[in-house]
Amino acid sequence: MIQNPALLPKVRSDAIMKAANGQPCSLRIASFVGMQCSGPSTVVGCHLPVTGRGVATKPTDLAVAFGCFVCHEIVDGRAQNLREQIIDRYPAAYVTRLLEGLVETHARLVGMGVIT
Repeated sequence: MIQNPALLPKVRSDAIMKAANGQPCSLRIASFVGMQCSGPSTVVGCHLPVTGRGVATKPTDLAVAFGCFVCHEIVDGRAQNLREQIIDRYPAAYVTRLLEGLVETHARLVGMGVIT
């Protein structure tokens, strides 16, 4: 039995990643700084900042939430100033949205038959 979560196998699933296309944003963190999500046409599978990530290494595809372009930029740190504003002002709400977005995404994936 593996005790260290970093040593668990990483799931790689094209079906999970492709399922994001056209879905609503599950993260909805852009609203924390007065912005709006950028719409279903920009939604992709966003790997959340959890165990298993590293330099040029993404965590498991089970740690994917459906996120619009704006939310994805914030989560990945490419919109560093927005991310810092959110984490400074609303640290618990930010983490809660990541968790709720992951659970919502998993529910959608089950509903779509992508995961069981």
